[in-house]
Amino acid sequence: MPREQAATRISAYVYGNIITFATLVPLTGDDLTHGHAALLVLGVAASTYAAHVFADRVGHHVRGPEPVPGGLAHGLRDALPILSSAIVPALLLLAGGAGWITARAAVTASEIYLLVRMSLVGLLVERLHPTERAPGWTLVSGVLLAAAAAVVSLIKVALGH
Repeated sequence: MPREQAATRISAYVYGNIITFATLVPLTGDDLTHGHAALLVLGVAASTYAAHVFADRVGHHVRGPEPVPGGLAHGLRDALPILSSAIVPALLLLAGGAGWITARAAVTASEIYLLVRMSLVGLLVERLHPTERAPGWTLVSGVLLAAAAAVVSLIKVALGH
């Protein structure tokens, strides 16, 4: 995969996780009833995906007058990590809404899932762009990235609600 495309996908992966985490933080047990929370998470991810692809297309026009062949298809595919960040949390929230697990457990498990996903970003970057760093540092950097992403999400929640 070309470096530019890998960077775009990693960016979408991080962005999707942050947006999904920020959507989860203010949820209450009542939000899980009737699948409302799952629909909210999926709706935020879908609208963010659409906005990201649109903004990416506008940005590509700045790079030059010639559209990239298959540019829209590449943009749609490269932004998929935004959507994928919401799938497991939505399923967990549906399970919580159905009473298979408690509402709090569904939200907490979703948040933990996203933090683990964020922690793995260091490994993804290392795989796509190998360096001479010690293997332990890659894991530590992923955990630090997850913590930073959680802080960004909490700031988004605090300022947006």
